[in-house]
Amino acid sequence: MNLRIVYLRARQRANTLSDLQKKELFSLMADPANESSFEGLAAETWENPEETTPVFKAEESQQMLSNILSAVRTAPIELQKIVRLKPNSRPLWLKISAAVVLISLSTILFVYVNSSNQAQKPELVSDLKPGTEKAFLTMANGTRFSLAELETGDEAKYRSNGISKTKDGFLLYKPVKQQLNSRIKGSNVLVTPRGGQYKIMLPDGTKVWMNAASALTFPLTFDGGVRMVELEGEAYFEVAKDKNKAFKVRSLNQVVEVYGTHFNINSYPDEARVVTTLLEGSVGVTDLKSGKHLMLKPGQRALLANANANTDDHAHDNNNNANSNGLSLAAAQIEAAVAWKDGYFLFEHEELGSIMRKLSRWYNIETKFKNEELRRLCFAGTVDRFQNLADVLRMLELTGNVKFKIEGRTVTAYK
Repeated sequence: MNLRIVYLRARQRANTLSDLQKKELFSLMADPANESSFEGLAAETWENPEETTPVFKAEESQQMLSNILSAVRTAPIELQKIVRLKPNSRPLWLKISAAVVLISLSTILFVYVNSSNQAQKPELVSDLKPGTEKAFLTMANGTRFSLAELETGDEAKYRSNGISKTKDGFLLYKPVKQQLNSRIKGSNVLVTPRGGQYKIMLPDGTKVWMNAASALTFPLTFDGGVRMVELEGEAYFEVAKDKNKAFKVRSLNQVVEVYGTHFNINSYPDEARVVTTLLEGSVGVTDLKSGKHLMLKPGQRALLANANANTDDHAHDNNNNANSNGLSLAAAQIEAAVAWKDGYFLFEHEELGSIMRKLSRWYNIETKFKNEELRRLCFAGTVDRFQNLADVLRMLELTGNVKFKIEGRTVTAYK
């Protein structure tokens, strides 16, 4: 496999390609000599190890293929070369997956396909921008700061409260002397609104990436023998090592305890489960209701049922050992768990109801379903998180199973 293609593809998925590198990737994709390399990437990204379980019925797969090829026929000749499929022994649904991957390998290619076929999207009459870096920090004394203004506002005001930004974009909070001497011993709260994300370095050096519609509560300083924070929503943690002081995260009805590791917690109140995914190190997860405790190893995740979630969607999971009640252990879907942090959405046989909740947080929209059965449609794919909303919805529409209408900040799904 062409290693240059692998490198550029990795940067594209992380949304870090320069304009020059985008042109290079497109040029490589247009060269028939590289076809096998892109087919390999497609297989790695999309192939389900359980090949006996197709995502779509045969007639649905055939309709998807027809829709995709119809879009490709109206695209530039270079793109048509890229997406042609060779007959092989794989099931048709895998061929469809490969075709979708090749179409979505680059934001540039996606724009090419859709800009040449405007007549096919009458319902997407308006469009919405993706989320941006924005958050609000409420100090223990009640002072509230808009962090979107951190680089353009009164720098002295922020610094006098211990707030600054590192060269690599992390909010850096270090309490100043007057805060340490104050009788106010409360906590700070960092909130990302719908349509926002942010990253922070805590006083102990721990790095936290926060997804949209999330809140992180942390103390002025980590005194005593425990570093305790609270999370609502989703965040990725890289915990600074301290053998003498455990780091704990409380989220909904669980506590995660670590000493220095990398992990992701998804604990939105409207999701059916709290999911803790471990990438490095080891963590312990405790169900605060039952007292059950699990130790995770890298490549594992803990699943805790959220009885208060207001959703009719099923927790769609490829792992049959995932228990819908209480706390359970399952194999991790690491790439899918941290895709949001790396700049894209990755759907692995995910129900449309779940997908639309993710989009609603990131694009700050409300979603409706004219047909309730649409919530349970399953999709698999990778989409750039920084595309406009209409571009993402068009990718879903290519399946032929659902259509969308954007009105203001409301998106309606229908047949």
